[in-house]
Amino acid sequence: MTIHVLSADHRYTPLDDIARLSSADDLGPTLTRSLPNARGVMVLRTCNRVTIYVDAPASADPHALKDAVERELAQASHAQREDVHLRHLWGRDGLVDLFSTAAGLESMVIGEREIAGQMRRAARTAWEDGTLSCDLGRAAERASATSRRVATETGLAGAGRSVVAVGLDMAAAHLGPWVDTRVLIVGTGAYAGATVSALHALGASDVSVYSTSGRAREFAEGRGIGWVDAADLPSALKRADLVVTCRGLGSPVLTRDMAAQAGHTVVLDLALMRDTESSVASLPNVTLIDLPTIQASVPAADADALTRARAIIDEEVSSFERGLGARSMDPVVRHLRSRVFRIVEEEIDRLGEDPLSTDDAARALRHLAARLIHNPTVMARRAGEESQQERYLEALGVVLGIDETALISGDDATPHAFSPGDHSRSRGGVCPHNVHTLGA
Repeated sequence: MTIHVLSADHRYTPLDDIARLSSADDLGPTLTRSLPNARGVMVLRTCNRVTIYVDAPASADPHALKDAVERELAQASHAQREDVHLRHLWGRDGLVDLFSTAAGLESMVIGEREIAGQMRRAARTAWEDGTLSCDLGRAAERASATSRRVATETGLAGAGRSVVAVGLDMAAAHLGPWVDTRVLIVGTGAYAGATVSALHALGASDVSVYSTSGRAREFAEGRGIGWVDAADLPSALKRADLVVTCRGLGSPVLTRDMAAQAGHTVVLDLALMRDTESSVASLPNVTLIDLPTIQASVPAADADALTRARAIIDEEVSSFERGLGARSMDPVVRHLRSRVFRIVEEEIDRLGEDPLSTDDAARALRHLAARLIHNPTVMARRAGEESQQERYLEALGVVLGIDETALISGDDATPHAFSPGDHSRSRGGVCPHNVHTLGA
């Protein structure tokens, strides 16, 4: 198994380009069908990234896989093929990026916690779509657990470490006290819930929500805020000191004409695909804060905390890789267990139903032991005939955990009573007492 990470994110790609790529629908199922070697696909979309995780066999050509993913993404997002360029990591580098992303280390605001929930939702969506492989699911689950460890041990996820928090902090410079601020949230998208929580923490109590999807009342009742219907939207805009848009459906919900009729308003647009017409920024009564504005104003993360977080990621990825390596041998373990238990069942059948004496039980166990060591013994002699002793001893030491020196010296070879023929075998390289000549 190799995890491939193909990403367009804020570090390497303009936000407008990410928004266009983010419009691709059903990308997971489409890629699963079109990539012949893909075992699993998971798609992560946030306000500043589109990342595609592909679980492919180790033998898959990474360059061919990248080309296929970019081609499908271009088609699904109605972009030109030559305009789609994804950053591509795989193997350990891919896992490090996956874990780092879940921990918020690759976010616009380093250490932000929203990304962990977005990663879990991406995994759940992939599972519902039938595109989440076991290994990809395990990687996402372990990455989520790692994000909690990073948050606990480094303090990177402290107050102010989120896109929402930074945006509200920037808006506060243009507003009065939060307790007196009238807030209208437009949309019930991914950031809406986080916005309400952050506003409550700041002391804002006059908060309402509007949604074109009709979910405003349901959303509001679960969070103790008000709601606005379509007929009351114009008056709500005039009344609001702060309008937070987090709808992100690709078409502006707040037009220039609507904003022009509002009072003096701060508009915080948290949507990747803008909810606010860009020309709103030129209105004298509006202060527009959008994702590019936030991106340029993000506070730097603590260097020591970041170093500690990277060390945790490295440690967790190494542990996960060891676990993957162990699980890769599961088919071998199942085969060995099946083979041994089949022999045991055959030996049990040989015993019949009559009660056994101690001698009978001992003979049965010796017969079982002889059968179990038969193939290894045959292969040992064949290895000797073919001058492959060292390879055999090394393999046997790995499988049985026996010290190679003990195998060669015969120090472990205590006498046994498997069969009369075995007693005449040499042990430890010493010639048996009844062998007098090489020809005997």
